[in-house]
Amino acid sequence: MEKRFKRHRDYGFFDQDIRLTKLSKLGDPLVKLNKEIDFEMFRPILEEALSKPAKGAGGRPPYDYVLMFKIMILQRYYNLSDD
Repeated sequence: MEKRFKRHRDYGFFDQDIRLTKLSKLGDPLVKLNKEIDFEMFRPILEEALSKPAKGAGGRPPYDYVLMFKIMILQRYYNLSDD
């Protein structure tokens, strides 16, 4: 039996912006979180705890520590795993 997959919709130029505007009007928790918490105050603490010297030239630069911290908060908020 042949599997059939639903084709993803091609997004238009402004579709993503319209979607984010609608989410914000509904009370997007991400917008509320960013308004209430100054995440930049955690940057020095995160950089001190997580920074390590480069092992050599080249390689991929690390992800932004504040961004990863926000992702961890969202994972906890929505009860998500790393998988």
